Amino acid sequence: MADFKILAKDSSFRNNILKALSDEYSRTILNFTIAEPKSVVDIVKECNVPMTTAYRRVNELKENKLLKVTGSIITDDGKKYFLYKSRLKAIYVVFGLESLDVQIVDNDDMGTSAYW
Repeated sequence: MADFKILAKDSSFRNNILKALSDEYSRTILNFTIAEPKSVVDIVKECNVPMTTAYRRVNELKENKLLKVTGSIITDDGKKYFLYKSRLKAIYVVFGLESLDVQIVDNDDMGTSAYW
């Protein structure tokens, strides 16, 4: 069963979540990385996100603690790519009369990493 966490109204993490949800590319990246880690190259190819936008959004999401680096891969030609996974499995936003509540469910099946 999922453990819901209600975020404080003055929480910067809450504000970062709302900002990410308001951006189509950020929503796409978060959704695409829930189930398994993906590289920025995977995001570009499979989600049709422009390369510079993908790198910019991934960096923002990582800085705002919405994505985690879970590992890296090295291609045959020696290029190294980090793999990113969403820290959140679900986000619930409840908007009502004079209220805006944000509830989250952590992505618990992330395992452990030396990067976080």
